[in-house]
Amino acid sequence: MPDELVEYELRCRAVRLHLRGVPHGRIIALLGRGRTWLAKWLGRFKGLGWAGLHAQSREPKGQPRRTPDKVVAAVLGVRAELQAHRSRASRFSGIGAEAIRLQLQRRRVHPLPGLRTIERILEQHALSGEHASRSKSAAQPYPAPAARRPGDLQQTDLVGPRHLRGPRGITRFYSFHTVAVVGRAVATSQARSKSAEAFCAHLVRAWAWLGLPRVSQMDNEMAASGGGRHPYAFSLVMRLHLLLGVHLVFIPEGEPGRNPHIESFNDLWQQRVLQHACLDLAALRRTDRAFLRYYHFDKPHRALQFERDATRLPGKWLELQRPHLPRLPEGFSLDAYRDRRAQLKLPLARGRVSFIRKVNDHGLVHINGQSYFIGKRLARQYITATIYPHRQALVVKHERRVYKQFEFPVQEKLVTPLRSAKP
Repeated sequence: MPDELVEYELRCRAVRLHLRGVPHGRIIALLGRGRTWLAKWLGRFKGLGWAGLHAQSREPKGQPRRTPDKVVAAVLGVRAELQAHRSRASRFSGIGAEAIRLQLQRRRVHPLPGLRTIERILEQHALSGEHASRSKSAAQPYPAPAARRPGDLQQTDLVGPRHLRGPRGITRFYSFHTVAVVGRAVATSQARSKSAEAFCAHLVRAWAWLGLPRVSQMDNEMAASGGGRHPYAFSLVMRLHLLLGVHLVFIPEGEPGRNPHIESFNDLWQQRVLQHACLDLAALRRTDRAFLRYYHFDKPHRALQFERDATRLPGKWLELQRPHLPRLPEGFSLDAYRDRRAQLKLPLARGRVSFIRKVNDHGLVHINGQSYFIGKRLARQYITATIYPHRQALVVKHERRVYKQFEFPVQEKLVTPLRSAKP
């Protein structure tokens, strides 16, 4: 290679000039190179002689970090076993790196490979693992609720409609899911409808297990938001949150990725639970309970670290944190708020309900069927619009600063929340 020959000649000339006693500054000026270059090749000449002036290969001499063949074989063997669901214990386990590593650890495989090593082995053998989808961060700042401490944030969503086929025909159902973002403990329940009452019933069961959150986040499902059918109205789900002092936040319409943790759990639940043949809703609920036992007490979660959380199991984490989490008021029941016809009638309490929205090109945002002009200056940027019933106001914030305020008339009498909302 001509370029390499030229470089070799320059190195040899530099050494000859050095041996003749020419000052280094003069050598650098003559050859057009730097002091680091000169020091490198003079050092190479001192150690290896003239042969050391040839360029050396940059490829590693060996592969000290190469995964042993026995470990590769163990990974592939466990992967095949999990895929075949050869044991009752593995009927809910997945086939991804986390599940494989757990089995390798139980079998005392040494050296125990890391998750990325296992994923690389699967990729090399054309076996797809289970990777959580990672959405690209939005170009505009997004006002996501904080999730740093236990109880800070829960995300809720539903799966459905789904159908079960049994001897008595087809059963249509929905599955409601709530995940504690810090700790990853979950609560699930199934119902034949996705009505507002079914939503409220699920939330009460979820909060009895997970504790009350500071912020509860969900998408714009009509049963939860009310769908804007009545101007300035509050849905049962909104009223339940206000009554219990929980800040309800609705994510932007059409952006389910803003609830990534519950979306990830939804996928996991459908893969692990719906793969089992259930003839009716009772059988599905039994399978669901078995899966939740596995999820909470047998499946380590990547979000938990033993050094920080004292466990990697969401169920154990919840047991440790439960004494410190806010609880439902003693004796609280939705039945106490039913009228003579057994319809749920929740009062309206002081508090706040927020909607995260992206301003459109016309400067508008749509909240529960109503349009609000924010201004074209904020086009394509995110704002948080918060309803304060006691102030009869809808306050719009952009990057945590109040940007605009609108009237939000409230006609009914407000009650005090059963517990104070934490800021």
